[in-house]
Parts: sequence; structure tokens; C-alpha cells
Amino acid sequence: MTRKTKIVNLVFGCQLLVLSAASQAGLGSYLNGAGATNRALSGAGVAFAEDSMVIATNPAGILALEKDGWVLGSIFLSAGQTAYAKEPTASSQPNDAFVFAPGQRRAEPDVPAEIDGVFPIPFGAIHRRIDERNAIGLVVYGNGGININYKAFDNPNCPSNTPQQGYLCFGDTGSDIAQIFIAPTWSHQLNERLRIGISPELIYQTIEVNGFQLFSPASAAPNKLSNNGHSQSFGYGIKTGATLVINDQLTAGLTLQSKGYMQKHQEYRGLLAEQGGLDIAPYLQYGLAWQANPSLTLLADYQRIYFSKVKAYANSGSAPGRYGDDNGPGFGWSDLSVLKLGLHYRVDEKITLRFGYSDVHKKPLNQQEIINNLISTAVFDERYNVGISWSPNTIDTIDLTFNYVPKQEISGNNPLASDQQITLSNKLASIDIAWRKSF
Repeated sequence: MTRKTKIVNLVFGCQLLVLSAASQAGLGSYLNGAGATNRALSGAGVAFAEDSMVIATNPAGILALEKDGWVLGSIFLSAGQTAYAKEPTASSQPNDAFVFAPGQRRAEPDVPAEIDGVFPIPFGAIHRRIDERNAIGLVVYGNGGININYKAFDNPNCPSNTPQQGYLCFGDTGSDIAQIFIAPTWSHQLNERLRIGISPELIYQTIEVNGFQLFSPASAAPNKLSNNGHSQSFGYGIKTGATLVINDQLTAGLTLQSKGYMQKHQEYRGLLAEQGGLDIAPYLQYGLAWQANPSLTLLADYQRIYFSKVKAYANSGSAPGRYGDDNGPGFGWSDLSVLKLGLHYRVDEKITLRFGYSDVHKKPLNQQEIINNLISTAVFDERYNVGISWSPNTIDTIDLTFNYVPKQEISGNNPLASDQQITLSNKLASIDIAWRKSF
């Protein structure tokens, strides 16, 4: 393996994948829940419904709502990512070594939607009951919204035939990915206990990658590798769900999300596996909602995200193909498992409190591969959530949710330099604000 190829494999893993995964701000490529009320429960609630945004969690849920209504809101998200490379301890390095520029550098967002490091991610939904057994609705929500950009700096470790600027020698190094889902919904009551729902999805995705020209020799399409602006892609998927009322206190729920079949990103077909393919991973989620008393409901959900179904995620970072090939390097992720717990407490007719916690039970990273260890900071292990709702009257409600992910770090040795350790850190906080109205 040549020095340049090894550099490509290393840096693609520990930079682009961190950038891409962190840009989704959550569980690989999924936010932790949809809507202010659901996110306050840390995404638990496949068997529980409070407002029209339940469509994004379980399409069958809208039949559990007593009134028709709509909700509008936004996530306001801020994240901090840093990369720290220690000075190599070895006095000399092999000829084919590539030493990361020592010191700590903080990623700086660089997109128009960002305001002082805060990213708005809007959402909205509406639903209406047609008759006793049927309801329809529509939901629009974003997934992702964080941009990461490591600014250029003088880097004498770069090859002499490059600008010697930034981590990857060609200036700013960064990535920006965002997704929007639009899903009409139909829900049907099969009998007094069982409800089903279905949501066909239109998906819009955009991606931009900058600063990767160094790796052109290892690309299947060098001119479609980096710095080609925002690439747009449309796709489709389908989400189905069901809820089963077991008794007056206990309800079970199930949601199946298909793969999001996206158009290929032609502008980056020399970077992403399958000639620019970046489909959205399918997932399964099931859970229980137990109403302990008229005021208190406890929720427990399990979610499994199947990154193995998408080559851009599943291919190893050391895959034998060129970047952009079907067997080209990818994220190296395995499937991910998440436990979500929520507590919903209605204080009185005006005030409702929510608490949530989620934990990644089975991480998607192969711990034997240092490249994948370096990107694991982009997949948060634990999340803490708290929310409050205020209803000034019988038709209007204001929801407020706070989401916190404590600082997490991961360290590993640079395999292309003797005794150099690299540490990546990540932290996240967000506030969700929403207004919902019943009619």
C-alpha cells in the first residue's frame, strides 16, 4: 500500500466520517426523536401520542389523539467538535509517515443557516380524523443540520506539492449534510385495540464536502471528489406503524422505516461508495407505554438502525476499492442499537413535564479498527432530555425542550506515524420550541 493510499484511508475515516456523522447530530444519521414533546422523552414514544408530530415516530399514533390539530416548531442546536493531535514521541519517523499537525483545533460552522453556532431545524405537522376509524395527516421535518468546518492553517507536514494549508493540505476541510422528510399519512383502526398507519415519504438530501483534493489518486472520479458545491438528491421511503392497546394501562407500539432510496450524488461520485450513493439507513423501533396513574406515564423503546444496508455506511474504511467504487471505502459502521426511556407527568390542566434518557446499547463501530475508533465521537452514547408544556387555554399549547449531550472523547494512535495519539471530542445542546393548536 502506498503512502498516499494509506493517508487517504486514514484521513477519510477520521475526518470525513466524523464530519458526516456529526452533521446528523445524533444516532449516526438520525436525530433523537421528532418534535418537541417526543424529543423531551428522548425519542421514546412509539406507543404514545401527544400531537401531530407522532406521525414521524409512528403513523398509527394519530388515532390516539382526542382532537384534530397542528404543530409548528424548530430545534435550535449547537455543537462543539475539537480535534487534538499530540506531538509524536518518537524522535524520527519512517519515510512514509504522515504526522497530523500537533495541537488542538476547533471546528467552526460555515453555512448560511447557522447563526453564531446555532442551527435551526424546523418541523411541522397536521392531522385530522375523517371518521371513527380513519385519520389522515402530513408531517415535515428535518434530519441533521450541523455543519463542521476546520479552517485552514499553515501545515508544514503536508507534501511540498500542495498548498500546505489545513489538516488535509488543501485549505478548509469540512462537510455539510442535511435531510428533509415530507410524509402524508393514513391511519386506520382495525378493531377496538389495534391501529395501523402508513406514511409514504419524499426525501430531500444535500451534501457538500471540501478540502479532499489530496486523495485524487485514490478516487474513481478525481474531479468528483471534493469542492463541488452542494449536491442535491431526492428520494423516497415508507414508514409503517402499529399500536396495540393491551389493557387500560398498557399500550405497545411498533414502527418500521424502510431504507431511503436516494438519487446518487453525482458531484461526489468519486468519494462516496456506489458512485455517489448515500441512501438513508432503515430502522426498527418498538416499545411500551404504561400509564401508572392518570398523571404519570412511563415509556421504554428499543431502536435498531441498520447501517449495514447502506454501503456508504457499512463498507470498511480500508476497503480495497477506490473511492466511489461499489467496494470503495465507507464509514465502517455496523448496526446500532438504542435504548430510550421517557417519563411523562401531567401536573395539572396547564402544565406537563417530561424527562428522557437514551443510551447507545450496541455501538456501530468496529473497535478493532483505529479509523472507526476515531469517528466514534460522532455517535453519542448518552443523552439527557427535559421538557415542559404550558396550555394557557383548551386549544393552545407551548412546548419547550432541552437536550444535552455531555462532552465525550475518543483517542487512538495514528497508524501512519510512530507514537502519535489523536483525540476527538464532541458535545451538543439544543432547545426545541413548538406551538400546537387543537381544533
